[in-house]
Amino acid sequence: MNHSEEHNHTAWLPEAGLAIDWDSPATDINEGWLAPEPDAGFSYEQGNYSTTKSDFDQYEAELIDMLVRTDRLRVFFNPVFGLFSPPGDALDEFLGRVAEAALGRVEPELKQLRNRFELQLEQVREAQAAKGFRSESLNLDSFISHKLHFFESESRLADMFSTLAGAVFGTTQARARTEAFPREEVELHEDLARIEQEASEALTTLYAEYLTLANEYDVFEIGLQPDNIQVIRRMLLWVPTVVVSSQ
Repeated sequence: MNHSEEHNHTAWLPEAGLAIDWDSPATDINEGWLAPEPDAGFSYEQGNYSTTKSDFDQYEAELIDMLVRTDRLRVFFNPVFGLFSPPGDALDEFLGRVAEAALGRVEPELKQLRNRFELQLEQVREAQAAKGFRSESLNLDSFISHKLHFFESESRLADMFSTLAGAVFGTTQARARTEAFPREEVELHEDLARIEQEASEALTTLYAEYLTLANEYDVFEIGLQPDNIQVIRRMLLWVPTVVVSSQ
């Protein structure tokens, strides 16, 4: 992995040979606020500060030591697809990428399932048509009723499959039936209900497989080594502070 970040670190300059405290930042640096000299009217707070080059070398060494001890790069890894997150990515962002990969993995099976149940529906349609041609009671109302039942069933199947793919497996439940079946169409009702139930169960199984793929991840924390850290520049800053005087 080749990754770099730039950070600013500040600490109050210690007095009288005390250790510098890099764990407590002195201020946040906005380089647009920096000026070569203070505004008129500001006075300096006097103190016994250590400001030799060797002091600053020591401060830098202590900062690097603190970063080696405490800083970690965190990345997420999905072993199924071999995907790593960039350092700094939130888990939700990474799982979104994994979800897309997982959906791509199950899409071929999703298409096969849809084709299988559409074929079953077509076979029921052909069987009902064959019965109708042999039936003496076939009439226009019965013909229209059959057409409507098949249309409703096809719509429910389409809803199940489009919901699964479009909303990333939002629901696998069959849409509630709204049409009524006359007594002579009980067999048709049972056939259509069976196909829709089997489709719902198959999608539920596929949904569980998808969730397993999409939610699997490991967390890797990568520590820093001293030679991973490069100090670009060192500055001594004067920071204005509010002084509260007590009467």
